Amino acid sequence: MDAYVLGLVAVLVLIVFKLGTRNHEYWRRKGVESVGAVPFIGSMWPVVSLREHMADFFHRLAIENKGKRFVGYFQGSTPGLLVLDPELIRSILISDFSHFVDHGFEIDPEADPMQSRNLFNMSGQYWKEMRSMLSPTFSSGKIKALFPLVQECATSFENYMLSHKSQDINIKDLLARYTTNVIGSCAFGITVNSLENPEDKFRQMGRKLFEVDFVQGFKNSCIFFQPQIANIFKFRVFSEELTNFFRNLVHEIMDRRAKSGNTRKDFLQLLIQLKEKGKLGSTDDEPNENNESSIGLKLTDDDIVAQALVFFIGGFESTSMTLTYTLMELARNPEAQRKARANIKEVLQRHDGILSFQSMQELTYLDKIANETLRMYPPLAVINRICTKQYKIPNTNVTLEKGTAIAISVKGIQNDPQYFEDPETFNPDRFSDENPVKTKCAFMPFGEGPRQCIGMRFAKMPLKLGLFSILRHFEVLQSPKTVYPPEFDPRQFFLASKHDIYVQLRECSDY
Repeated sequence: MDAYVLGLVAVLVLIVFKLGTRNHEYWRRKGVESVGAVPFIGSMWPVVSLREHMADFFHRLAIENKGKRFVGYFQGSTPGLLVLDPELIRSILISDFSHFVDHGFEIDPEADPMQSRNLFNMSGQYWKEMRSMLSPTFSSGKIKALFPLVQECATSFENYMLSHKSQDINIKDLLARYTTNVIGSCAFGITVNSLENPEDKFRQMGRKLFEVDFVQGFKNSCIFFQPQIANIFKFRVFSEELTNFFRNLVHEIMDRRAKSGNTRKDFLQLLIQLKEKGKLGSTDDEPNENNESSIGLKLTDDDIVAQALVFFIGGFESTSMTLTYTLMELARNPEAQRKARANIKEVLQRHDGILSFQSMQELTYLDKIANETLRMYPPLAVINRICTKQYKIPNTNVTLEKGTAIAISVKGIQNDPQYFEDPETFNPDRFSDENPVKTKCAFMPFGEGPRQCIGMRFAKMPLKLGLFSILRHFEVLQSPKTVYPPEFDPRQFFLASKHDIYVQLRECSDY
């Protein structure tokens, strides 16, 4: 009897093992080298178990497989391909985009309706129509119209810094409060003063979006890399409390504007206009722009909430973290600060001390600083795609089947000495006009191709104005409290620091 039971157990274990590894010979059969995999989890146990940020995981694989065009891995039993060659990346993201339209994140619309409806997670024709409808909201004229709102927040931030000088400042928290004010004003049309009132309700809810404990971090990993498990247990990225807060907030603002007839030049108003009229009006800067949607998609109230929420997620966290890493690096590079300050002085002198949208474009050294930070610390450090129809990899005999996951390590490529000399050194001058990036898709902090970040141009505005507000008045100095180089929080989707980041600010005597 004991022998029978043991034999039965052994058979069951073998069956379970076979089920868990049933596809792990996939890449070998195609003649593609691949990394190790474990049953059910595949190659991504360090990510799913939250021992390693996905950016570090794919960066490590890129280093271990340097010299190869691609290498196979597994997301559970789903085959994935880590693409390492910029030319092939260019094909996937741009020239052969029709084969790789979707990110491949399967968000259950019943469990998490807001996440399933936002532009980032949409797929197929629905994404194409929503992207076409939303693109005019981020045109140059619409971004320019938002400048006074961002500038108002930046001025408040500047005044706050001048009246709250201290030796060690938790710049990670402070900049998050600044970008919260920006997004509150530009996306939701509300005045948020989280600088003076860190416990403002909007700030509290925004903070909760990114307060991810181990359990939620595990759920998020499953949602993005083990969707079969996530769908069984109805995992959701954000709690019902957070979803309801933002839904109620948007509905309240929309109702108030409908009753009063008052409008505002912000992102929410553009979405309301799209819902009501199906198109946007032209601005003085874009009189000939065709803003009318040629598609049949009609925005719902929940579509508006979802897009406003993704605007918050993308604009708040990515901008605040980029600013944080920028000041951390500038504290170690006084020469870069000197050049930035000289550029600021020169531009202000030429424009009678007034910073306008036009004169902001002349702060070219701030652009170089921002680009160098985005090179070292891209907020979305991995680009994910899914093969949506069969694709033969150019110059190979390898054919990718529909459903194959694609990963591109932005952090790995942008920190590769093959494309950027001495990549661990913060050097804004590498982005000078005399030293352009020579390899296409070697620098893509906002992605590339038709699925490039739709809010890219807007994101640069609060980033630049935040730097302007600090560097025109302060020297940024290192703090012994800061862990350098930074460690990345594996619970977070973005490239967020695990620890708070501190700097010291000393008011400039020569400004």
